[in-house]
Amino acid sequence: MAGWDQYITNLTSQGITHAGIFGADGSRWAASPNFPNIDNIRDELPKAFSSSPSGILVNGEKYIFIRSAENFAILRKSADGMVVVKLNQAYIVSIGVNQKPEMIIGATNKMGEYLKNCGF
Repeated sequence: MAGWDQYITNLTSQGITHAGIFGADGSRWAASPNFPNIDNIRDELPKAFSSSPSGILVNGEKYIFIRSAENFAILRKSADGMVVVKLNQAYIVSIGVNQKPEMIIGATNKMGEYLKNCGF
């Protein structure tokens, strides 16, 4: 979808290593260059918001669930952090290499609130 790249640029300009916006059906709306592969993305992203989340596979490696709120989930793999923000029709995924999730949640959540208020 055209126009989504500006949101990715906004997130990566704030120090987030990888950012992507994915439809609820798993389709890629936009993503930063070299965004890692999330195996079975259509099934994996909703897991972060299930009643018993365990983690998400990224490039075959598991990011472990840390905590969640109504619209976001925080995951971690070693020194890397991951935040998934749930919108009405999509998900924003931010991954910070050598960044704790707490370092990337603010920008990702703010973007999510904005897009959700726009109907996405």
